[in-house]
Amino acid sequence: MHNTITYRHWQPGDDDAVLELLVPAEQVDENIYRNKFESSHIEAEGIRLALLNERVVGHVWGEPRSFYTEDKFQRFIIVGAVYVNTDMRRQGIATRLMQELHAHFQKAGYRGSILDVDTEEAIRLYQKVGYQKFTQELQTQLLPNSNVSQLKWTEVNLKDLSAFPQLDERWAKHNFPVEWNSQGMKVHQDNMSGYRVLRHGQKIIGYTRWEEPSGYYPHGLIQDPIVPEMDSIEVIASVQAAIPAPRAWQTCEGSKYEFPLRSLGCILQQGKMVYMVASFGQEIDLSDMHRTVW
Repeated sequence: MHNTITYRHWQPGDDDAVLELLVPAEQVDENIYRNKFESSHIEAEGIRLALLNERVVGHVWGEPRSFYTEDKFQRFIIVGAVYVNTDMRRQGIATRLMQELHAHFQKAGYRGSILDVDTEEAIRLYQKVGYQKFTQELQTQLLPNSNVSQLKWTEVNLKDLSAFPQLDERWAKHNFPVEWNSQGMKVHQDNMSGYRVLRHGQKIIGYTRWEEPSGYYPHGLIQDPIVPEMDSIEVIASVQAAIPAPRAWQTCEGSKYEFPLRSLGCILQQGKMVYMVASFGQEIDLSDMHRTVW
C-alpha cells in the first residue's frame, strides 16, 4: 500500500530523516539527538517513529527515570519530542505513537509515564491515551523581610554536592515527582551556580534552584526548596531574609509551599505548564504525596 503509514522503533540510519522533521520545528537540538544514547538511558525501542514511505512524519521518545510512589522507587518514563508533521495531523498518528510507546514500557515493567504540556489541544490528546493532570505550575512574587532567620542560604561549594542525593531521597518520599538516580547528580560543577544551599549552623538541610535577576529572569527565580524536615513557613522566612528585592517564586498546585505562601498574602497565578501522569496497569496512588516542581 503506497500511502500506508507504518510504525516502528528507531533503527540505525534514521537520524537524518528524524532530524528533517524535528529540527525545523525546534523540537530537539541536532547534536544532542545524534548523541542521545551516550548522554542518557534512552534506548532504540523507546523511540517510536511513524513513516510514510521513507519519510518520517511522526516521532516520540520515552526517557527512563525513577520516582518514589506507593512506598518505593519505581521506573517511569518522561515523554518528549512528541511531534507529527503539520500536513499529517488529525489522522491519529500521535495517539498510535503514544500507544506503542506505552505498550513497550509497560511490557518492560515500568509503572507509568509523566509529561508536561502547555496547550489545551495537547491536554486533550494525552487524555485520550490515559493521562490525567496531577498538577499545574504556579508563580508568585515573594517580598523580602528583614527578620533574622537562623537558617542561611549560601552559594554551593563543590564539597556541598554530596549532600544533595540524600536530600532528594528524603524529599521524594513525600513529594512527587522527584527524580531519583543514585548514580547521577542533578546538581554538578557545571550548573551549581544556579542553586543555593540552606544551612542550619554548619549542617546542610536543603537546597533549591536560585537564579539571580537577569535578562532571562527579570525578577530572578526561586523554585520550591527541597528541605525535607523543616516547616515550610520557616523555609519561606529564610528566603525572605536572604533576598534584597522581590523575587519570582515557582511552585505548583498541591505543593508543600502552596498554602503557606497563600497564608502570607502571596497571590499565586497559574502558569501555562500542566503536568500529567499515566499509569501502566493499576492506577497510581498519589493521595499521600505533595506535588513538587521538577
